[in-house]
Amino acid sequence: MVETEQILRDFGLVVGAGLISQAIAALLRLPEMVMLVAMGALIGPSVLGLVENPLEGVGAQLVFTIGVSLILFHGGTEISLRVLSRTAVGLGLLVLPGVFLTAFIVALAVAPIFGVSLLVALMVGAVLAATDPAILIPLFDEIRLKPKIAQTVVAESGFNDTVGTVLTLAVAGAVTSGQVTLSVPAFEFVRGLLLGTLIGVVAGVVLSYLVSFRRGGAWRESPAVAILAVVALGYFSVETLGGSGYLAAFIMGLIVGNMELLHLGQHDEHAYLLEGFASQVSEIAVLLVFVTLGINMPFETLGEYLAGGLVVMAVFIFVARPLTVLACLLPDRRGRWARNEIIFLAWCRETGVIPAAIGALLLSENVPGADIAVSMVALAVLVTLLLQATTAGPLARRLGLVEREAGDQLPVGDH
Repeated sequence: MVETEQILRDFGLVVGAGLISQAIAALLRLPEMVMLVAMGALIGPSVLGLVENPLEGVGAQLVFTIGVSLILFHGGTEISLRVLSRTAVGLGLLVLPGVFLTAFIVALAVAPIFGVSLLVALMVGAVLAATDPAILIPLFDEIRLKPKIAQTVVAESGFNDTVGTVLTLAVAGAVTSGQVTLSVPAFEFVRGLLLGTLIGVVAGVVLSYLVSFRRGGAWRESPAVAILAVVALGYFSVETLGGSGYLAAFIMGLIVGNMELLHLGQHDEHAYLLEGFASQVSEIAVLLVFVTLGINMPFETLGEYLAGGLVVMAVFIFVARPLTVLACLLPDRRGRWARNEIIFLAWCRETGVIPAAIGALLLSENVPGADIAVSMVALAVLVTLLLQATTAGPLARRLGLVEREAGDQLPVGDH
């Protein structure tokens, strides 16, 4: 009984802190995620000690699994396959070799700065390599970025968490065993990608049919039930089989957002209900995710690695990301990437929930160098939120990449 009361009290404090953060962010015109993390740090054990929601606990795991899945699902519904078809080459390069290139460049800085082996440094680089959809999706909604740029970066962040996670765990296994054998991790990577994609497509088609105007569309008037049930069931089914639940959730949203390609459709009022619910649930998930992330900021270890960490962050932001973007987008002739688009993509590099969860996993398994990885992730979250998330809007406007008016945006699937 006492434990139940504690959970309910903590949940109430997290939600209340999130609502206060949103009000402060609106008043000060700051990115919402910055205030959510700051408020989480304030009420967490490092400052006031009002709430404890450790990353390895049930509460945080539910927030990160279901919450991030719903954020990814919502992001997927706003992606147009017609737009992505024009940027598919660049996107594919960013998602696959781009993650490896970012990890390697960061590793070249981590190894000499912290005096660790290149393998441990590569693990740290791999943890940092994935971009964060939980930050990018609400951020781009707010600044009304043009579809080509917004959808490419959101799709990159939706896909590359799988690549970053598998690469991290593969290198961590080699660090722990002392043997560089990548055949098993390579198999796990391919299996995770295929299972996540397969189940995401199947679940997305089923969900599209259930909310469509076809005879079998039993949940067309109550999409909330359909979305929660299918996303949760799909996520845990994929994870049980060894795939990527986050990838499956994103692909489900991608299928639903482009359901007209399956010759399925919705009446306007039902489409409005689905979009409204997905948007509201995503907003709640963002609140819970980032307050929880703030609660778990490892300030005690940040001080130890701060000086070297700032150098790593400089390499991460000003060297690794720009070189990765140039290497991946210049070969994409069909994408017709303009200089202002490449500049924005090179600057747009937020880190958040998924790297934090991976870092916590490494720490819980006592992998050598995990303390460095966790500290670098925490520093990357703070730096990218304060430096890049706050300047993304002004930079996009300066580069002419913002939609003129909210009403100019085309409906989902018709960008």
